[in-house]
Amino acid sequence: MQKNCIILASGNGSNTLNLINKFYTGKTGSGLINISAVVSNTSYAPVIDKVKKTAPDIPVFTIPFTFLSEREAFESRLESIIEKYKIKFIILAGFMKILSKEFVSKFPCKIINIHPSLLPAFKGRDAIKNAFEYGVKYTGVTVHYVTSEVDAGPIICQEIVKIDDFDTVESLEAKIHEAEYRIYPIALEIALTEGNPHVN
Repeated sequence: MQKNCIILASGNGSNTLNLINKFYTGKTGSGLINISAVVSNTSYAPVIDKVKKTAPDIPVFTIPFTFLSEREAFESRLESIIEKYKIKFIILAGFMKILSKEFVSKFPCKIINIHPSLLPAFKGRDAIKNAFEYGVKYTGVTVHYVTSEVDAGPIICQEIVKIDDFDTVESLEAKIHEAEYRIYPIALEIALTEGNPHVN
């Protein structure tokens, strides 16, 4: 049975488009996921136009959330959209804002995020740059449930990415993005499978 999902995105939208291509357009995927809407917190995010061109019948909403003072209004509007579209899972794809503890607590194991490191290592922003500068030989990508503590929720899936001697921050970013495109659809299928105790 399909689960209605909403994607939250703030930027370029590459992960969002990857998920739309995997699930919404029916090219591949299991049919578990129905992308019902996309929400961006910024009106100038490239993801908005990209979604409209790729899948014009997916509703796209812009809800201002730049400053902390706007978070409560953002979350209130988001909850209305979630209720309207009977959303079961919230997918974060390059969403660069932290949701409140109160909001997260309303959707336990229903908010899923992708992070560009092998958590619990290199939490927070600039994870790729921080891993590179630290000198680790391996980093990667983690898909996890969102909890009130940032980048600390239960892990759904991880993929290792080797940092070669010839890598730069830019080439490592490219490797990480490729890993994200592979792992996120797989992790979502795992998370939304009926046998998963978190699914209802």
